[in-house]
Amino acid sequence: MFTRLFIRILAIFCMMGFGMIARKLGIVDKNTSSQMSRVITNFFYPSLIFTSLVSNYTLQGLATNWVLPAGTMAIMATGYLVGRLFAGSVSFSSREEKNQFIFQCATNNYSFLPLPIILMLWGEPGVAKLVFSTLGSEISVWTLGIFALTGNRFRKENLKNLVSLPMLSIFAAVAVIAVKDYAGHTGMFTGNSQALNELGISLFSVLDIFGKAAIPVAMFVAGSRMADLKSHHLLTFKQAQMVALRLLAIPLLALALLLILPFSADIRLVLMVVATMPSAVSSVVLSEVYGSDTEFAASSVLTTHLFSLLTIPMWLSFFLR
Repeated sequence: MFTRLFIRILAIFCMMGFGMIARKLGIVDKNTSSQMSRVITNFFYPSLIFTSLVSNYTLQGLATNWVLPAGTMAIMATGYLVGRLFAGSVSFSSREEKNQFIFQCATNNYSFLPLPIILMLWGEPGVAKLVFSTLGSEISVWTLGIFALTGNRFRKENLKNLVSLPMLSIFAAVAVIAVKDYAGHTGMFTGNSQALNELGISLFSVLDIFGKAAIPVAMFVAGSRMADLKSHHLLTFKQAQMVALRLLAIPLLALALLLILPFSADIRLVLMVVATMPSAVSSVVLSEVYGSDTEFAASSVLTTHLFSLLTIPMWLSFFLR
């Protein structure tokens, strides 16, 4: 089981490898990667969220699966508490490095890396569950995550970051699902022209095509960003602690919590995959925005992603047997 999962996940990581090669060859540069990231965030990923939710959920289904965002919030809260607990026993060179350490423990790669893994294992229904779970992840990043990154100081203006296109696409999808359910019960659109129906189908197909591009493009961009990460200071005791906490201790505690809570088997499996993920690539950008330790963020992203090539199939082979 481990070998088969390792080979499959290695193939997924190859998409990141293509991005690294493109960056090293100068085909894409730092500005290009940043622009592509904005395109993914504002077009591809919202399209994936919208089409996945609309295709796979009814209002009753969303209400039944509310534990998905609650579960990802619990996972990040677990990471935050572990980070706070162990930060007191680690020797940091600055307060910024300590804040970044806690943030890296709290925030993992909750969307773009688990997307192809879950698609490989459970197909489109699994992807729909994952994208719905990101509602809890996004809330956690911009509340608990920023709270950690700023040294336990939180400002009201941080809440404006919750109004993002991915978040808005979730609300738009819920609105469309509500209309669909109402129309199905009342026959509201019965007798409408064929042209109107064709228009709706065509627009949805365009969004579906955009959404399917999110996974490979995001992995490519992540790889191009990693090619820019500084390689020095990787083999340090702090980075070893970061890897041990982010990839072993936090997943173990989160998995124990997920087994205790009354989740259905399919929801538990999706959340378990999320719990095993390495540090978020976006932490490098956020560290720059909030004046934290960018070097530590970049180093921990690189080290946790490298070692996750072993730990992800290890965890998956354990709870999928």
